[in-house]
Amino acid sequence: MKVSIKESVKAYSSSKDNAIDIYRKYLGFLSKEYGIHVEIDFPPIPVSISFERIMYIAKYLQNPDHKVKDLADILWVSERTVLDDIAKLRGNTDDPLQVCGKKFIIEDMERRRGRVTMASTAHPIFLTGNLTQVIVTLKGLKSMSQDSAYRSYAIEMAKSIWTQLSDYAKERIIYVTTEMLPDEVEWYLSLGDKDENSFYSEYMCSNTEGAGCVIDCLKNRKSCCIEYQEDDNTVVFYEDCMVRDYDGKTFKVIYKGEKMELLSDNVLRSGYTIEELI
Repeated sequence: MKVSIKESVKAYSSSKDNAIDIYRKYLGFLSKEYGIHVEIDFPPIPVSISFERIMYIAKYLQNPDHKVKDLADILWVSERTVLDDIAKLRGNTDDPLQVCGKKFIIEDMERRRGRVTMASTAHPIFLTGNLTQVIVTLKGLKSMSQDSAYRSYAIEMAKSIWTQLSDYAKERIIYVTTEMLPDEVEWYLSLGDKDENSFYSEYMCSNTEGAGCVIDCLKNRKSCCIEYQEDDNTVVFYEDCMVRDYDGKTFKVIYKGEKMELLSDNVLRSGYTIEELI
């Protein structure tokens, strides 16, 4: 019966969610009236809504052990539907997915041997908070943006939150900060810069300012080049460093086989190649 139910829903061309709801009620009836229990894993989301499917797929494929072919059985849809959703997620369609007016595209996806790998995994979160919670979150991101290693990450996340706010919410935040925290107004106003994307990979969040690319190199085991100011104010370049750890103040790196500790505040610039720092 389990196989028949799943296959009938997969073949159903109208609203699959309606069919699933009918089957749920039918199995509930069998259990209650006749004591017949059928254990079946229904889809974890409303599968007729393409946005829900794509968000689920984006999260499911974060695990490198998960296979694309399993999605059709999990979601009770055709393999063609899954492939179309992945194409939309990658931006390979004329109608890319948009969230709050911004494109949601994961460009650095590669399919190999039935699995999908991403240079940076996307973690869709759409928060619903009161205005105070929003302000607290934005203030926290503002604080994190003072660290050059996390600056771009914090700013892009803050912009993503700001974009989702209503005009009323933005006006209230600007009003409150103008009256109570005038030194922070510029931070909130800067979040209104227009940008088409809603997802930024680790690479897209990296830059040469300060320790701007070092976190990406730490997380993804890439080598990097660092322009560093020593305690005596001399400036040196460390090429092909491997970053091993960061405690918020100090980077632990390996340079020419030797372990070193570099203060984050002393990192003037950083890049993936020495040419970026010239």
